[in-house]
Amino acid sequence: MEADLPPLPRTTVTSSGREALARILAYLRLRSDDEVWITTTLGLRDLQISPCVTGTIARYCRFAAQPGPRTAAVLVVHDYGVPDPGLAVLRDRCRRHGWPLIEDAAHAFASTDSTGRRLGALADFALYSLPKFFAMPHGGLVSGLPSQAGDGDDEETAMRLRDVLPQVRTIAEARRHNWLTLDGLLHRVGLESALPPTAGSMPSVYVLRTERQFATLRRLRAAAIESGPELHCGWLLLPCHQSVSPCDLRRVAAIVGGSGIDDDHVAPSGLQDATRSPGRPLRLTP
Repeated sequence: MEADLPPLPRTTVTSSGREALARILAYLRLRSDDEVWITTTLGLRDLQISPCVTGTIARYCRFAAQPGPRTAAVLVVHDYGVPDPGLAVLRDRCRRHGWPLIEDAAHAFASTDSTGRRLGALADFALYSLPKFFAMPHGGLVSGLPSQAGDGDDEETAMRLRDVLPQVRTIAEARRHNWLTLDGLLHRVGLESALPPTAGSMPSVYVLRTERQFATLRRLRAAAIESGPELHCGWLLLPCHQSVSPCDLRRVAAIVGGSGIDDDHVAPSGLQDATRSPGRPLRLTP
C-alpha cells in the first residue's frame, strides 16, 4: 500500500498527534481571543470532538463549530479515516479569507480522497497520530512547518516508525478487509455503519449506527471490548484494526446484535456461540 500511496509531504516526527497539533498552533502565533473553526466528516461539534483536539486548541485560543469574526484558522477532522467531503471547497474558502487550513488526519495515515490524493496533502498543515494505524505506543507526524520551526524529530519515535513503515500495505488491506467482514456480519443482524469508507479511505474503526447506544456500550465493556463515546449521538465505535481476528469480529457482531443477552435480535447461524466465550480484550487501536 505504501507503494500505491502518494508520498507524504515533508513531515516532522513528534511524540504524539497532540504534540503535532500544538506545534502548528504555536507556529501560527494565535492570540487568546482568536478562534479555530473545527469542522469534521460527521459534522461533529463541541463534546463529540476528541478532547485531544479541543484541549490542545484551548491552550492557545478558542475553538468554534462555525466560522465567525474571530476565525483565525480552520481545522478539518477526517473522522476515523474517512475524508471530509467538503475539503476542496473549504480550502478555497480559506484562501479567500486568508485562513490557514489544518488537516487533522490523525486516523487517516493511509487514506486518500476521491482523486487519489493522500489526506493531509491539500491543507497548509497536517497532523497524523501513529498509534491509530501502527502498533506503536505513541508518536505523531506534522507537515507544513518550515524546517526551522519546532524542535525537530522525536528520535525514538522516528526509529520505531522506520521499523513499521514497510507494513503499511499489509495493515491497510487488513483493516479494510476487517471493516467489510464486520459490516457483513452486522447487516445479518439488521445493523449498519454510520460512516461507510469511501474509495481510498482506510477506516480506523467501525462506526456503528444504533438506537441502543448505551445498552450496547455496556455489553461491549462487559465483554472487555473498548468502545465509546460516552455522550448520546446514536453511534458507537467498534474495533476493526489489523490485529482483530475473524473470531473477534464474530464475537463483536454477536454482542452488538444482542445474541444470548436479550430477545431483540437473534444471531444468525455461525454467531450464536460467539458471546458464550469471554474472549480476549479488544482495544480500538492495534
